[in-house]
Amino acid sequence: MNQNRAHWILNFVMLAACFLVARPAAAQSGPLDALLDRAGNNVTRFLDQLGDVHCNENVVQEKFTPKGKTEEREQSTFDYLVLTQFHGSEPLLYESRETQRAARLKKNVSMLVTNGFATQMLIFHPYYQPSFSFERLPDAHINGKTYAQVHFQHVKGRLSPAVLLLRGREYPLSLAGTARLDPETGAVTHITTELGDSMEDLGLKSFRTEVEYAAVVFPRNPKSYWLPAQATVELNTARQHWKNVHQFSDYRLFSVNVEEKVDTDKLKEKD
Repeated sequence: MNQNRAHWILNFVMLAACFLVARPAAAQSGPLDALLDRAGNNVTRFLDQLGDVHCNENVVQEKFTPKGKTEEREQSTFDYLVLTQFHGSEPLLYESRETQRAARLKKNVSMLVTNGFATQMLIFHPYYQPSFSFERLPDAHINGKTYAQVHFQHVKGRLSPAVLLLRGREYPLSLAGTARLDPETGAVTHITTELGDSMEDLGLKSFRTEVEYAAVVFPRNPKSYWLPAQATVELNTARQHWKNVHQFSDYRLFSVNVEEKVDTDKLKEKD
């Protein structure tokens, strides 16, 4: 994807510092606090596991006409990995993409570029939780399993982990949304976001994301990994409509090959 051709670039940025203050007590209950603690611990493990794997990322970019028909569709495939570092307690994430199949771009058609949304569960990381208020919703029952549901809202005045890059300028996005979590482990299985505050003054009419996570098990490895499966990002302006879908598959563990060389001459001397 050529970012120089895109007028709208969305980044879920895990590089911004947040103000570390206590969550408002009035918005929290005991069970919610415990659930957020479990979610924070699970996301911390997610960061540790994310650096162990790489996968295939298939990206479909679509632009629609005012009547909802596809005007342009581009598909690209990458070898995808996320590099994790820490600056103190602040997690820093960097996406790396090696092109396997590039989209055939048409001239004079602006496409939406989206980065970083596979890691959107990091809203629940202990470092970023203070930038949001949380509310426990009724549990969801899906396919015989019960999930805890939590609504979150970005707190005005605190830095956002998501930005819109428009014509060379960055505009923080105030996010609100709902996440489904495993009530026992705190693992985030599904998360949706939208704009918490209007940005129509910039021409942004609506913005919505949906990210799904799933357990991945590797051969001869006793532990399971909770990893991104799909991220969908949709954006509307007064005149334009885009949707990008990122699918993550074929996860592989990084392997280290150790070769031991034996000095046969020294062995003969010992004999």
